[in-house]
Amino acid sequence: MIWIISDIHGMYENLLGILNEISENDRIIFLGDYIDRGPDSKKVLDLLMKLKNRAIFLKGNHEDMMIDYIEKKGKYAEGVWFRNGASATLKSFNNNIEEKYIKFIKSLKLYHMEQINKQKYLFVHGGVRYGIKLADQNEKDLLWIRDEFYMKNKRYEFYIIIHGHTPTFNITGKYEIYFHKNEKNKIISIDIDTGCVYGGKLSALGIDEKNYYKIISV
Repeated sequence: MIWIISDIHGMYENLLGILNEISENDRIIFLGDYIDRGPDSKKVLDLLMKLKNRAIFLKGNHEDMMIDYIEKKGKYAEGVWFRNGASATLKSFNNNIEEKYIKFIKSLKLYHMEQINKQKYLFVHGGVRYGIKLADQNEKDLLWIRDEFYMKNKRYEFYIIIHGHTPTFNITGKYEIYFHKNEKNKIISIDIDTGCVYGGKLSALGIDEKNYYKIISV
């Protein structure tokens, strides 16, 4: 079984609750946004780093803002990270983010691919821009894109895309994993950001070897 988790946003207790229900033999793919807004970003990162032998870690837009702020590269306008929850993250670190955390954040991938049985899956934080090959995708789109991606009614290059970034409540009015399908009931993409830090839940999507899905929400 493979499990996918996204948009933890410093909600350590919810993450712990999810992990307690997942077998230690199962792999986990994390889709980014581990930090900001919630109270325990440091504890979340500490826990994730202990899972490195059984997990794949992708980058979210919040990690991108954090690194840009620390390294002063000017990718984002001044104050953008702080308008998106930086203060809670810095507080959890007592304003001292050690090098090992920076190294971990800088190691994060932008996307990951798996094939389960005959079905291809693409895992990414935000989404993709249709009409552009995966290798040519813009980093900003992979981390930030919203409705230009999730409103499409056809698959991107035969993949089912599993993503976070956009709280499902913003699409469906519910904090539940959203299976976006076309008129033939074929899954196009799956949004697993169930708004934990906004009063919703943290969710994990499980996929077994027969492409059956299981959901855990805490």
